[in-house]
Amino acid sequence: MRQENPDERLVYLACQHIFRGNASNIRKMKVIKGLIKEDKKPSLADILRQYNITQTSYVAQKLLEEEIFGNNSKAKTRFPDLFHVSPTQSAKRQISEAEAAQGEASAVKKIPERESKHIVIVPQPKPKDEANKEPDSRYISADINVQRKFDNLFTSIESPLERNRDIDKAVPSLYPVYVQYRCQHLITTTIQELVEESCFEFAQQHFPHLLELNNWDCPELVELTEWTKLLAQHSLHPAGATKKPMDEIFALLRDLRHSAVHRLRKTATGIERLAENAQLFLETLEDVFRSEKVSVLRRELKSAVEELRRNKDLLEGKLRTQLEEIHVKRAELDACEKDAIESMGHEDLKYQNDIGKGLESVVLKVKSNEKQDWKGKGKLSFMDQDLYGSEKEFLAANLTTYNPEI
Repeated sequence: MRQENPDERLVYLACQHIFRGNASNIRKMKVIKGLIKEDKKPSLADILRQYNITQTSYVAQKLLEEEIFGNNSKAKTRFPDLFHVSPTQSAKRQISEAEAAQGEASAVKKIPERESKHIVIVPQPKPKDEANKEPDSRYISADINVQRKFDNLFTSIESPLERNRDIDKAVPSLYPVYVQYRCQHLITTTIQELVEESCFEFAQQHFPHLLELNNWDCPELVELTEWTKLLAQHSLHPAGATKKPMDEIFALLRDLRHSAVHRLRKTATGIERLAENAQLFLETLEDVFRSEKVSVLRRELKSAVEELRRNKDLLEGKLRTQLEEIHVKRAELDACEKDAIESMGHEDLKYQNDIGKGLESVVLKVKSNEKQDWKGKGKLSFMDQDLYGSEKEFLAANLTTYNPEI
């Protein structure tokens, strides 16, 4: 275990998911220790392997007391490198948001055409080549685009980094921001219900005869799109000046209805826009009660989206740091590889020179000891003379011991 305390940035990254929301108001050491012990996140486990629980909890308590976990602005001031967004990443986010908005608008435009045809979908037996069959275009929504986006995130990390070593380009964007679809559906259907109730009450006050004529005795009988047509025909005049033209407000109300009924995936920005428009419409109808309800939903949604954005920024920053470390290590490994190759070449050349010098020495000796005399007969080298003398002695010994009578 290390004696010094862990780095504040590491503790913030490892614990920011623990001390969020109401948990950011915790200050007691005992509670902080308990929450850290219960957490199973790998990054936190890595810190606890190097530092004890008391050291880690002390740093977390300090960050809590300074409101670093609960205040996004303070966190950015304390750890600016974690929230840094490069121009490249900013451009990526703008493009992804624009593409998502374009896809949403395209999906909404197709709905009136789909509804006007009154298509009855009858279940058909699946063909044998179902696996190769293209999906029904009626059900292709932003969900598929979202999945494709995330499928591509992790297949495009290596090539940009290997190609030009550009860290920013190698970090895939986690934007645009989406909330869990179940949450989106609850938000949009709740707001739709509030607006439809408000429209029904408004009609009860201003044109009850229309309700009687159509036998509309409850808000659930009239769709929001029908209300936009009726209110537009009856020249709805708001009590105060609105921030948007009424035609634009009605268009966004229809978008709200289509998104809720036809399960269209919306970005967090798109949901916020629909909620803001609904609140503006309710204010136009002077429905303070329901307007305040939508305002509460907007505040909670905004808080959740900010937290999602913060987490995405942290994840992108963390990946950027990891890629920078990988880049440094790769450069070191490249240098080691280059040195190893050069070392092999140098050693081979040295050994080649050593062998060459040995051969050169032998050749020079041969040349110096085999010079011809004046009769043209060559002289034996000293080594050959010794071998020749030894051979004569061997033959003489054999001749002496040879007995033909044996």
